[in-house]
Amino acid sequence: MGAKRSFLLGAAVLAIAGYYSWWIFWSGDNFYRHSANAVNREAVLRVHGALRVDADRADVLQQYWSHRTQDLRLHVDTPARWVVSMPSEFGASDWTLIVEFRDGKVSAIRVRTADGPRPPEGPPDKGAPDA
Repeated sequence: MGAKRSFLLGAAVLAIAGYYSWWIFWSGDNFYRHSANAVNREAVLRVHGALRVDADRADVLQQYWSHRTQDLRLHVDTPARWVVSMPSEFGASDWTLIVEFRDGKVSAIRVRTADGPRPPEGPPDKGAPDA
């Protein structure tokens, strides 16, 4: 009876661990898979390509609304820096589009990964060089 009970307990623990692993890493509720975020990366590239240095805030909003997906989010933390984000990926490989303003006009446009560096397959920066 002891071996059967140990087997059932082990199977239950394995099933619970499997479910939570699936929920955290594969369901999309917590992290998106890199492949599942591909459409969002393409939308970030479209917005980046459509934006130009010296555009005004209305132009940025128009391009964001024209090219966004359901999952992209625009964060306006300050008048000088707007960020377009996509759902998080495990390993911080999701992209953010950073739009910086000076005197009401776009001064820099950058794409960065969630942990800061420019993605190797990302577009080149536009505008002011990195500080």
